Amino acid sequence: MKKYLLFLCLFSWKINAQNLDTRLLQDVYGSIQPTDVSTAKFISSTAKPLSLVLPAGLLIAGFSTKNKTLQQQGWQALGGFVIGTGITQVTKRIVLRDRPFIEHPTLFAARVEGEESHYSFPSGHTTVAFSTATTLAINYRKWYVIVPAYAWAGAVGYSRMRLGVHYPSDILAGAVAGAASAWLSYKIQQKWLNRKMRKTPN
Repeated sequence: MKKYLLFLCLFSWKINAQNLDTRLLQDVYGSIQPTDVSTAKFISSTAKPLSLVLPAGLLIAGFSTKNKTLQQQGWQALGGFVIGTGITQVTKRIVLRDRPFIEHPTLFAARVEGEESHYSFPSGHTTVAFSTATTLAINYRKWYVIVPAYAWAGAVGYSRMRLGVHYPSDILAGAVAGAASAWLSYKIQQKWLNRKMRKTPN
């Protein structure tokens, strides 16, 4: 009896959470068929390119000037991108959550080509954007770096909802995964550098 009640409670919670997610997305999405989503498409399209430009730029600058700090930051940024992408791809295949325009075709329309073949939870675009922003925040602790970085990452997350391809919970999970990935990459690198320093003879 207790197991049955627990199952009912969990099922009811899941349904209510899903309904809340859908209602919140409707508030962001606006009308059933938004007529102008060009800005959202553009912002969304910047997530992965800029998230790869950062490590590439840091590594090129680091190796060309023989700057060890820039090299380390480049590897750290790349590590955050790889970890975040890995987390999202594995999670997507475990959760198997359909995108909003598949679950609710009368409410949301697919606005980005090629999205149909991928699952929704968590948002990969948001993950890499927040990984990039967190990497910048860790290495360049100035408000004029941190504020624009996170504003851009937040805009990417919002654009994914505006396009109707992600629920709010997908965005939240992506933001957490991205920040955690960047932090994990930083900690792994710091541990490796400390171990390397201990092994280096004086």
